[in-house]
Amino acid sequence: MEEQPVQRSSYRLLLTLLRKLYIALKLFIERGHSDYAAQLSFSTILAIVPIFALILAIGRGFGLANYIENSVKDWLNSQPEVANFIIHFSNAYLEHARTGLFIGIGILFMLGSIISLIYNIEQVFDSIWQVKSKRSLRRIVSDYLSMIFVVPIIIIVLSGLSIIANTTNAELQQFIFLGPISQVLVQFLPFFAQMMIFLGLFIVMPNTHVKVVHALFPAALASLLMLMLQWAYVHSQIFLTSYNAIYGSLAALPLFMLWMHLSWYILLFCTELCYMSQNLDNYDYMIKPSEISEHTRRHIALLVITQIINRFKTGEKAPSPVELKQQTHIPIRLINDALYRLQGAQLIVEANLLDDNEQRFLPSQALKRLPIGQIIEQLDTACADKRKDKRMQVLATLDPQTEAMLHEVRQEALQKLNQSHDF
Repeated sequence: MEEQPVQRSSYRLLLTLLRKLYIALKLFIERGHSDYAAQLSFSTILAIVPIFALILAIGRGFGLANYIENSVKDWLNSQPEVANFIIHFSNAYLEHARTGLFIGIGILFMLGSIISLIYNIEQVFDSIWQVKSKRSLRRIVSDYLSMIFVVPIIIIVLSGLSIIANTTNAELQQFIFLGPISQVLVQFLPFFAQMMIFLGLFIVMPNTHVKVVHALFPAALASLLMLMLQWAYVHSQIFLTSYNAIYGSLAALPLFMLWMHLSWYILLFCTELCYMSQNLDNYDYMIKPSEISEHTRRHIALLVITQIINRFKTGEKAPSPVELKQQTHIPIRLINDALYRLQGAQLIVEANLLDDNEQRFLPSQALKRLPIGQIIEQLDTACADKRKDKRMQVLATLDPQTEAMLHEVRQEALQKLNQSHDF
């Protein structure tokens, strides 16, 4: 009798996991991540030498330069030519950066390449998480510089831990019980190290609050898939002997680019999975804002701003998108679309609460200045895509007299709305 609840719980857990994977894969295909993967692959290839040069420079300060080089060779053991290429150019980069005018230009180019990569990753992750708001200039400077100097230190620490683990493992091999256990743990060390890196990537890069519990499984899956990709690359070398014979040492570059492209596919899918894991309950309906009429989108925006204003009038806490979804029973994608339109019309602003990581929204103007007619007028005026503004397309084909008459009728209707109802 006790096994049935356990079996049912396991069955529900499996169904939930399969549902997350299915919806994440569906969104991954629908959103066309091939362009994102190509963009990030190109940015990564441009920034990989400056990134490693920065890590190597910091590592030399700790006396760990040789260990870092060996770690890179271990990490790219499937592509030794690429590892040697990166190490050689990084050392040359640092040597040239020490002398002459190049020191200023080199540092600027290095930081610019890394910042460009971080910015592109954030843009793609924000697109996946449907985050419309951008980091302020102050946050960009502080957050990006923190990443640039903290991440290399973390990588150096992980390299040091790997050295300690291998040394300890060699010493424990003389023990009957501890030897095999330590051997297994050392074998799993690359998996856990990559998992921690991907976990930090999934949590820090989107400009929104990502819960750790929802990023754990995607990070583990990303680490596993990356190791499988590396294993497949190593074992596919036997089929690429003719390719290597034709292109020689140049064969490493296109193969590395292919590996990089597939790696970003893996990371973007796992980012979708992370997003879906945190927002699964809000995806009861897979409807897109573009699939509903402009009339319905306007009504949803009016309903959303009504909820925001009512919460503000009663002194309650500003609502989050999830709370608005629960109050209105409208799918979360349409709620986010309405919030984006209302922000574009300058009708609401995001509340900055120090004790809360959730996005919350407040009316941007005094309540007396927000009658329903004014809201409709601002929503129509701030149409995000002018090509889809049917009213403007119609007016462009009318003669001036008819256009003036329609404008007068519209203004009269808006005035009546303003007089009949305000918040």
